[in-house]
Amino acid sequence: MYQAHVFLEARILVPTREKAFCSCRIGKKNTNCPVCRRELGAEPVINPLAVRQAYTLGHALDCTLATSAPLERPHGSPSLPEGYNLYGASVAVAAGGFMEIEFHRRKKHIPINEIRLEEYAGRLTHENGKTRMDYSQAGAANIRLRTGANFELGEEAEIFLTELRRRIQYMGMLRGTPVETMIRCNAYVALAKYPQEPDYFVKLRNLNSFNFVRKAINAELHRQEEILTSGGTVSSESRLWNERQGMTEHYQSRDSVSALETDPIANAPVFSCPAPLLAELHASAIEHPSERQNRLIATWGISRARAEFICDEKARADFFEQTIAAGAPPMETAHWLMSDVTGLLRKEGKSLQESPLSPRRFAAILTMYHNRNINSRIAKQLIQAVLETDKDPAVLLQEHNWQLITDPKELRELVQKTIADNEAGTSRLREGDMGPLEFLTGIIMKKTRGLADPTMVKALLKEELNISVVYVLSMGGTISGSVREGEISGGDEKILKSLLLPELAHEHVRFESITRDHLLSEEIQPEDWAALIHAIATRIASGTATGIVVTHGTDTLSYTAPLIYWLFADAGVPIVFTASNTPPREPDTGSQNDEARQNLARAITLARKKSGGVYVVFGERVFSPLNLKFLRPTTIGFTNWNSSGEPVYTGSGLLCGETDTDPYVMSQILSEAADRMHLCRVFPGIRADRLLALTDYGVSCFFLELYEKGTANMKDGPYSLKELLIRGRKKNCSFFCTSQQEGTVDFSGYSTARRMWREGAIPMGNLVTESAIALYFAASLVCDSPEELEKMLEAAGQN
Repeated sequence: MYQAHVFLEARILVPTREKAFCSCRIGKKNTNCPVCRRELGAEPVINPLAVRQAYTLGHALDCTLATSAPLERPHGSPSLPEGYNLYGASVAVAAGGFMEIEFHRRKKHIPINEIRLEEYAGRLTHENGKTRMDYSQAGAANIRLRTGANFELGEEAEIFLTELRRRIQYMGMLRGTPVETMIRCNAYVALAKYPQEPDYFVKLRNLNSFNFVRKAINAELHRQEEILTSGGTVSSESRLWNERQGMTEHYQSRDSVSALETDPIANAPVFSCPAPLLAELHASAIEHPSERQNRLIATWGISRARAEFICDEKARADFFEQTIAAGAPPMETAHWLMSDVTGLLRKEGKSLQESPLSPRRFAAILTMYHNRNINSRIAKQLIQAVLETDKDPAVLLQEHNWQLITDPKELRELVQKTIADNEAGTSRLREGDMGPLEFLTGIIMKKTRGLADPTMVKALLKEELNISVVYVLSMGGTISGSVREGEISGGDEKILKSLLLPELAHEHVRFESITRDHLLSEEIQPEDWAALIHAIATRIASGTATGIVVTHGTDTLSYTAPLIYWLFADAGVPIVFTASNTPPREPDTGSQNDEARQNLARAITLARKKSGGVYVVFGERVFSPLNLKFLRPTTIGFTNWNSSGEPVYTGSGLLCGETDTDPYVMSQILSEAADRMHLCRVFPGIRADRLLALTDYGVSCFFLELYEKGTANMKDGPYSLKELLIRGRKKNCSFFCTSQQEGTVDFSGYSTARRMWREGAIPMGNLVTESAIALYFAASLVCDSPEELEKMLEAAGQN
């Protein structure tokens, strides 16, 4: 087995007007400077801003900072044209640091071998088959960072560079400058049989985007592996990344040098770091972006995805915490900052720092929204108006008369008068028909010019009429089925109605069929899921539901329940699933079966008690919808795998705000997602080529049920997943991995699991197959791209 050895040499350009080692202007011809001309006795003066930036970076990466260092000249320093001469010095300012990265649930310690302050010699540009030199920044301070050869994948290198960008930004090193444009990278790639060390390194030059770094490293690793496995040898050379062809190509031959070689500059002074700078850095505490991200999750309970978004930029994270400090609710702050605020800023072409939306103003808007003084529509209008006018929300609210009517006494009088004036509609409501509720709410909204809180209006209408409605939505299954000629057939809401216990008959319980009649759960299709999602969303949005009960078959409940959880975990209306092992009508006798009746009664009772969340009621137990498994031979019926601590019923739902839940659109999206997905249970003798053939039919998302913690055959040969992963990733396929034994897939403990991880397979952590697939379908409804969907599933696997 070959082991990858990859290290990075990142170059960070410090934007200064003067050169790194003299006072000459960068990018300008100067033939008179003794330092640039390297005249004997000329004393360089190191740019103080560049010194601060280099030492700040070393401190941010936990390096040992040099108190003094000799001026050295690297081997192979480039020669520049007349007038663009450089002093060509290099100063080692820090060493022995590290950065911890995480990829696919595996944490890795990346050593920082050395940080040097040098001069930027210019850059190569490649266009239309021609290579040119750009000297516009020649002479500027350049920080060279070298890592240890601990990377095994291009993805790891990309994660490292992304975190490096964040740390540079967090330290305030390059204020007002897009950090990504200031970082360029060379990657050194080699393979060697474990545990040997490589005797060569291929240099990938001038990679000017993190995306190119990832692609180039992975392509080069596969190129070298093909050469070595076929009996060839790999030579040390420099190669360039060809994005158009998706491959590296030869640039020039070179010696294999894994460490920077330098010589002392004769008669040059020794550089000494200013003591006040060292004291300042040693006294300063650093909270890295990942640490801040974990703190926000632990302190405020926001999701990992939202914490990652917030902490990706220091200014955004500061804004978030300042908004909370000003009194805004944390969850709503995270949601609005990630969605509406970001969208409006992008539309205005402004950043948070440039915009008039201060944390105080944002907190004022969110506090009004949280207290129901305004609704979501007005909140969005206020944010946009603040961005356009630079006025306080309170002033805008008064100018536009946007204040909602939330005084219960004032609204109750309107509600009572509306009830008195509409006897026909109120009679229907008292009988359990919720149709007139929207009509009566509309009358009150018209009287108040749309300024009444519709949620409060509906609540007051139901309170005045003593209405509390639980919807029972039938998805067929045995619980409403019947036995005909010895075979169980699916049922409908008519059979469910007959199961209602007498003590619940006086309650407002509405029965509705969501799917086709006589459906069994094994017959559920994407269109049935779309109909259920639409039904739940519309009943929640209408404000008529105290609770929702979904009756379902047992076989596929482990897919439907987590699907609804992923979408509605924070809906504010409890959603309770229930099922039955046996149909309600016994054959021959026609008598009622207690299991179906009792399960339905328990579900309705729970739906009335809870204030939100998604639950599964079966027998006398309440289960979490996540990691739900049906166990027919047992008396319990279901179980929750990998559940530590309290069961999970609530969370952050994906269908938030005013998401479109048109059943036809959702049915199309879910059907397309089903067409792109394939589930495969790994077994001895599995043929990767047969699975690869599915990609020709549009399959791009594979769910692989592996052994135990993520192991499978990864040797060369037809009965291995190796070729599937390598060739599949080249076709932009995703591989989401769960365990046949319901274990935690973290790719630990075995070399085969590590190889799965190396080839880009994504571990789903504690999630069982059914819950992972349900998340895939839920994410398909809200994600705009395959990359966003893959990231969402990967984040769920890490929780």
